Amino acid sequence: MIKAVQMSDIHLGFQYNRLPAELAEIRRQELMKTFRNGLKFAQTQQVDFLLLPGDIFDGPKPERSLVQDVRDALADIAPVRVMIAAGNHDYAYPGSVWLEKDKWPENVYIFPPYWTHFDFPELHAQIWGASFSAPYQYVTLLQPVDDKPGELQIGVLHGDAYTPDHSVYNPLPQAAIAGSKLNWLALGHIHKEYQDVAGDTAYAYAGAPEGHGFDELGEKGVLLLTFADGQPTAEFNRLCQRRYEKVSVDISHAASNQDVATTISNALQQKVGDDYSNDLFELTLTGSLAPDVPIKATDVPALLHTLYDTFYVPIQDDTHPAVNYAALAQEDTLIGNFTQKMLHAIDNADEAKKPQLQAALQYGIEAFKGGITNED
Repeated sequence: MIKAVQMSDIHLGFQYNRLPAELAEIRRQELMKTFRNGLKFAQTQQVDFLLLPGDIFDGPKPERSLVQDVRDALADIAPVRVMIAAGNHDYAYPGSVWLEKDKWPENVYIFPPYWTHFDFPELHAQIWGASFSAPYQYVTLLQPVDDKPGELQIGVLHGDAYTPDHSVYNPLPQAAIAGSKLNWLALGHIHKEYQDVAGDTAYAYAGAPEGHGFDELGEKGVLLLTFADGQPTAEFNRLCQRRYEKVSVDISHAASNQDVATTISNALQQKVGDDYSNDLFELTLTGSLAPDVPIKATDVPALLHTLYDTFYVPIQDDTHPAVNYAALAQEDTLIGNFTQKMLHAIDNADEAKKPQLQAALQYGIEAFKGGITNED
């Protein structure tokens, strides 16, 4: 039985510039910690291979100190064999750190910018792969492998199996994956975990082990791979220090900033569990509030940090003033007539249609009062 860990798209050196400076520095340190935890996980699982299909670094010219930190960390997990295929962010251009072969530990194998393999006869395995040599790779790097009965055939590639038809990032159509005859294709580039099969070839993205922004939601980690008689199984293991999540919270019943903070805390706890304060949330406040309610949304993030020790919770206020629709519908005015007709439509609509009509009523009233313009 052969075991491997698949980890990609770490993007070491990522700056987290959309966060406040002090939080960005914390996240940069956590990103390196997550990378090292991935190596430690591979070591404790006593795997034969660590598969790194690209974008280990966030750019093609990482700081020399960072490169040396990575080299030292990879040397520490020997005899685990580390298989690296450079991606579109950290591509192997002439002069790249990936081409400094004599500076990398002996347990590290770096694929050149063409499809080839390393043999491991002691494990009856061949590991295939190729590196990006530029930011774009218009033609697939994946090719069929040699037919060697009894040999485990694993591929390591950065590429696009999601939208291959028009991709400039090493397009990987289903036919090419199926035709490769690999037992397993370890992929990087897509930052969320995904597994599938094309023909007899199983393939997967482990996703990024740590989120980089609110376009990378949920738990992040690595895949633990087990190959028995050539048949692969993959198990996701969380590594991330913090999750990114997007949440909407209705605060219609809140009477103060503290009420809002408590309502938010309860919603976040329900969303991700008791340790929610460690995570990063993009929060949208919804609902209707009376005009005289003493709530100021811009003060809530600081209050959340004070009361619940939240890490980062930016807030968008999408609440609207509470309206007595029944009273408004009795007015002999254009807005009253509009409200009356909309309430009638809502009462007679099916449940699936009602939210859309209720939103139309709300926006229509705001438009009548001048709260919405053509720019909106």
